[in-house]
Amino acid sequence: MKKIKEFIEKFLAKEAECWTNLNLNDLNAFNKSVREFRKMAIEGVEKNLGISERTDFGIFKRTEKEITENPLINKPRYLYKLSAYKNKIYGDIWVAYVSNTNPRREINKSVIFECFIICEIENELKIIGKMIINTSRLNMVVTGWKAGIHNPSDLDIKKLGKFIEIERYSEPGNRDNFSLEEYLKDK
Repeated sequence: MKKIKEFIEKFLAKEAECWTNLNLNDLNAFNKSVREFRKMAIEGVEKNLGISERTDFGIFKRTEKEITENPLINKPRYLYKLSAYKNKIYGDIWVAYVSNTNPRREINKSVIFECFIICEIENELKIIGKMIINTSRLNMVVTGWKAGIHNPSDLDIKKLGKFIEIERYSEPGNRDNFSLEEYLKDK
């Protein structure tokens, strides 16, 4: 699990680096970070990670004064737990439960927002899918998990395979009446 934890922490740090470079108007550094970030996922998933290369900053362009007064250095998401499974198609897979991008609150007040599914492909760890929390449109209450359209159809948070082990790192808050319960589950 140590190797998987290091991989997901590197992935989340690279994501934060992308957003920081965007906020600092550094187009070359931003695009380089985006290319490195997207290489950490398989084709199809990498296109839906929420960050793409740019030819200019458009509406995201910040003035030098804005950058000086508020540099917007982004921090990586919080990693709450890692779960390991034996999947009939992919073999060993891991699920990393994380906060939303740019968590702005203290760690114990943040909530689980997304999970990334990781597997080793040709001796290299890759993000092979992701799930995001599902919320009711009526009252914005978290109702469970949903896969993005880019997620391989054979991967589902409810059918990942045989549960092997879990490592918990930091406890999320429970202001959504979902995160703490999900964190404490052996899955």
